[in-house]
Amino acid sequence: MSPITLVIEVVLALMLAACLFYFWRLDKKLSALRSGQDGALKAAAELAQATAQAEAAVRALRGAASDAGRDLQSRINDARAAADRLGLGVGRVRTSADLGAVRGRI
Repeated sequence: MSPITLVIEVVLALMLAACLFYFWRLDKKLSALRSGQDGALKAAAELAQATAQAEAAVRALRGAASDAGRDLQSRINDARAAADRLGLGVGRVRTSADLGAVRGRI
């Protein structure tokens, strides 16, 4: 074997070792990236689930607010009807001071 062949083979062996080292580092970085993507996918799935739960909660709140609004309007209507029956409508009620002032003028 000639010295030139030996030098070329040693250089090629060193280059192969350097390539192996860089491939090993690349594999570690790709593995870390893959595991990070799995975490991102899991976080996205959890976010989608939380969003769905929030939408369901908003629908339930809207329903409850609508029911409460109808109940409140019903109570307001009942109160107005009771006030009309009792003669407590706007402009109909006179305080005792108003009655005294009216009696004093007569």
